[in-house]
Amino acid sequence: MKHHQSGARKLACLSALLTPISCAISAQVAAQVEEGASNYSIEEIIVTASRREEALSNVAASVAVMSQEKMDVQGIQSVEDVARLTPGLNFSRQSYFSGANTEISIRGISSGVGAATTAVYIDDVPIQSRSLSFSSANVYPRTFDLQRVEVLRGPQGTLFGASAQGGAVRFITPQPSLTESSVYSRSEVAFTDGGDASYETGIAGGAPLVEDVLGIRASAWYRRDGGWVDRVSHADGSGEENANGEDARAAKVAVTWAPVPELRITPSIYYQKSEVEDTSGYWESLSDPDGGKFINGQVQAQPVDDEYMLSSVGLTYDFPDMTLISNTSYFDRDLQQVRDYTGFDSALLNPTQPYVTIDGQIATGYFSDKQENFTQEVRLQSLDSAKLEWVLGYYYSDEQQSARQRNQDYFYEQLLGNFFGLDFDAMGWSYLPDGGIYDTSFDSRTKQQALFGQMDIALTDRLTFTLGARAAEFDVEHFQTGTGPWSGGDFTTDEESSETAVTPKVGLSYQYDDNNMYYVTAAEGFRPGGAQTQVAVSTDACRAELAALGLEETPSQYDSDNVWSYEIGSKNYLFGGRMQVDANAYWIDWKDMQTSIWMNSCGSSFIDNTGEATSKGIDLALQGQVTDTLNMTLSVGYTDATYDESISGGGVIIAEEGDAVFDGPQLMATLSAQQDFTFAGRDAFLRVDYSYAGEGEDDNPDVYGYDPQLPPVPETKLVNARLGMDMNDWNLSLFVDNVTNASDGLSRFHHFEESPLYTNTSFRPRTVGFTTTYRY
Repeated sequence: MKHHQSGARKLACLSALLTPISCAISAQVAAQVEEGASNYSIEEIIVTASRREEALSNVAASVAVMSQEKMDVQGIQSVEDVARLTPGLNFSRQSYFSGANTEISIRGISSGVGAATTAVYIDDVPIQSRSLSFSSANVYPRTFDLQRVEVLRGPQGTLFGASAQGGAVRFITPQPSLTESSVYSRSEVAFTDGGDASYETGIAGGAPLVEDVLGIRASAWYRRDGGWVDRVSHADGSGEENANGEDARAAKVAVTWAPVPELRITPSIYYQKSEVEDTSGYWESLSDPDGGKFINGQVQAQPVDDEYMLSSVGLTYDFPDMTLISNTSYFDRDLQQVRDYTGFDSALLNPTQPYVTIDGQIATGYFSDKQENFTQEVRLQSLDSAKLEWVLGYYYSDEQQSARQRNQDYFYEQLLGNFFGLDFDAMGWSYLPDGGIYDTSFDSRTKQQALFGQMDIALTDRLTFTLGARAAEFDVEHFQTGTGPWSGGDFTTDEESSETAVTPKVGLSYQYDDNNMYYVTAAEGFRPGGAQTQVAVSTDACRAELAALGLEETPSQYDSDNVWSYEIGSKNYLFGGRMQVDANAYWIDWKDMQTSIWMNSCGSSFIDNTGEATSKGIDLALQGQVTDTLNMTLSVGYTDATYDESISGGGVIIAEEGDAVFDGPQLMATLSAQQDFTFAGRDAFLRVDYSYAGEGEDDNPDVYGYDPQLPPVPETKLVNARLGMDMNDWNLSLFVDNVTNASDGLSRFHHFEESPLYTNTSFRPRTVGFTTTYRY
């Protein structure tokens, strides 16, 4: 049986690791106060985690925030960078095929089937996708011209609804001003060891066109990330150096019109497109990561094009004692990718001689995913009140998502003949047009409407009670078709499901004094269920596996699953505001988990609500102004998410009690230090960011899909450094990312146990660059 280290022992080890660092920061801050250093306090951050503007120190929840200035000084360019510097937020990119598939989770609430467990927002608009097929993947906005990024840890079912089961990641954009002009620009050039150069340029600006009546903000941005993984075909040696380059561009225009002082109307259009030329996954058999050699052996490139446009209209009307807010949006996304199936087809048919292809063979998989989401939210919320703050809202969405996979391989018939002595005519098969062997499409439509509300009642001057709830109704339609030799014949599926869900929240916060607040909350999170294609039952063995599960056929629907989260925490300003502490501990119960059940005899799987899990851990953020010129930050997240019971289906064990729910690191930490100084009469700084992620959990050899050649996710350490100087409104900085040139494998993959092919990804090799920013 698999050995599981006790949570108490792990927490003890964590405490031993953190105590010297946190105590050192505390001691240095205290020493400065004792010596009479000036009262240099840490700047307060304003967030909208509770759907209204308030200081982060007053929010009774675990929220990590990155401002635009902080992202610039830390060199944050993407969601991967956000996750690397936010303990508790786990992000991974798969190394096989095109690499478009990603997983994002908060506090271990992670799943690869059904609707998302982490909500992704641009302003007030959710953009996460449902997992329909092997190619379904979220899209994330790039980080140029963002006012801030908020990571809300823990279920946010009351205010942010479906799929905020583990939490939410919100990308907040700047809005037009009716009174002030502003300009922001950023340019960069960088050079990667063994790779091509990277560069970017972008500009954003806003101004009142008519004072107090009409304002505009617009931005345009382009970035080129140079490739660093070579493609050398395993078949003939052809290929391309530094093949995995990427072009990304974004633009936004927003206009605010205030025909009367109480009313503001803001239409906006946000556009983004990324073009990845080839995968960043490399073949371990051809590569030497420690030596800076990264090679992908695919026969053809695997490009990914991802494009979306978000159009929205926001309306705000201020009554004397309350505000009406309306957001109407339309999100239109198109994801296209190519996957190389050349070696995979051969290996699938002949595992004893895998990746031995026929001369001239090229097998291509064409994938497309489309999203068209209409959302409407209306909120009525109180203005600042000492006794009662409240928000009431209605939400409606119509989300349509489609996915298509089309595989082409003119040599498939020859492969069948070579390996098995079979031919298409004898099996009654024939190619689809253009050499197609598989063509399937998925269409999903989810309609949702919800009523929600939350109120904060001041029981005393210091004690506040929070009560909230959301009631939602879902209708899901699922349509799927398939044809071609690979699909086992033509089929069509048309299914529907409906359900309702209520997610409450209660909390209590105590403001001990102006600098210390303590809170406790209990909240429910959920994600909607759905419909699915029923598995074809054509053999006695398959019927027997279903019978063992108490089924005659696989379900055409699956229900929502839910979590209950219990959290206790504190937010403290110490030593006259020179030190900020944000600490919490949580316990999450996950019930009726949406789980993929695999059936060997049927050769397929289905989603069912089975299994329970518990996620428990801590979050700690410690920021200290050690001296008037030295600031240090320590952030830590520890998550222990395990199954409470064994799960089996179709004659195989899927998970055993105590197994990890996700394969990411349990322990994540970042340690940052920034030393400000004066050089040539100008303000300057030196900053170092250290990110640590602990080793993932061992795989259980008793469960289905166990592969002894896939070790747990390794421990990783990454160091970035930046040296900058201000010149009036300009900041010039020199940076080194991945100072130690770490090449840890981040996502090792194995198609099947007999295959000798292993793919992996790593950090971008050491990159040296120069950045200029301008703010006015």
